[in-house]
Amino acid sequence: MSWYLSKGPEWDVVLSSRVRIARDLDVYPFPHLMEDSQKVIVRDRVIDAIRTINTKTNDRFVTLNMELLPDTDRQALVEKHLISEELAKGGVGCSVCISREESISIMINEEDHIRIQVMDAGFSLKKTYKRAEAIAVALEKMLPVAFSEKYGFLTACPTNTGTGMRASVMVHLPALTSSGRMKSLSDGLSQAGFAVRGYLGEHSQADGNIYQLSNQITLGISETDILTGFERMVQEVLELERKLRTEIYESNPMKIADRVYRSYGELLYARMMTDVEAMKKISDIRLGIALGIFTEQTLEKMAQISSYIGSASVQKECGELISPRQQEINRSEKIRSLLTKDVDNNGRTARK
Repeated sequence: MSWYLSKGPEWDVVLSSRVRIARDLDVYPFPHLMEDSQKVIVRDRVIDAIRTINTKTNDRFVTLNMELLPDTDRQALVEKHLISEELAKGGVGCSVCISREESISIMINEEDHIRIQVMDAGFSLKKTYKRAEAIAVALEKMLPVAFSEKYGFLTACPTNTGTGMRASVMVHLPALTSSGRMKSLSDGLSQAGFAVRGYLGEHSQADGNIYQLSNQITLGISETDILTGFERMVQEVLELERKLRTEIYESNPMKIADRVYRSYGELLYARMMTDVEAMKKISDIRLGIALGIFTEQTLEKMAQISSYIGSASVQKECGELISPRQQEINRSEKIRSLLTKDVDNNGRTARK
């Protein structure tokens, strides 16, 4: 069962947690300075090391070569947050190793030689960090990782130098958004050393009221301190969002209930729907479920639908390139199908 279909801690607000660790090899230039032949050598060395980790940890990885992967497949991986837009551009030596349940993704020759990312449902940063750190330590024992006693781990971008670690969470903030408080919150977090981005990261929009929060400081501070400070910040945002949800609902309960059920009706009966429209409707339903006023569906079902509605995911499921209009038709059909099915413990769907 894919990790994003499992319920996690504080799932009403925190949809997922991710820890990313960057590492580079000290015997080669950084990726943007490498010759194609060097990129191939680095890729092969890293993949060999990952295969060794396989035998020690029982993690099963699938290796995907960006040069050979169709554009639609690459974009589908971006929509699942398994690779970055940068890696999706492809190029010689660019690859990714993904675990079977898709919770671990190791990007090769992106901005850095190695970018390990581990994801989990809900507010579970300590768990994701522990898994990411174990992989990083295992690779450091097998590869000549660039490290400075003065600065820490050396990376292609100075903002990642030090720990090379970025912690992030995907949060659902409909109350903060509708109350007009996101701008002041974003400015305050930026001043405190945190970043607020959209659903797909930097330069993206917060579709469905979903934001990505992450740490920005990696130099001169330990991994433990980064996680402690970051978790404290997320907890404060989480509590504020819940407080505002209650206030907004209590001020006009019928208005909120009407919005939730209208969105459900559109998802259930619409014959055409864009991905942005779908995410907005899912946002409303998530809010209704969290407030306890909507029991027809579950947060697990909303997570399942969300994983299918991206343009690339719709095209991949169809098996061919289709027009934007046909994507809207196929998306609405898929949503209707999923809304009338139950998910079993193995992630399979069964008709109600």
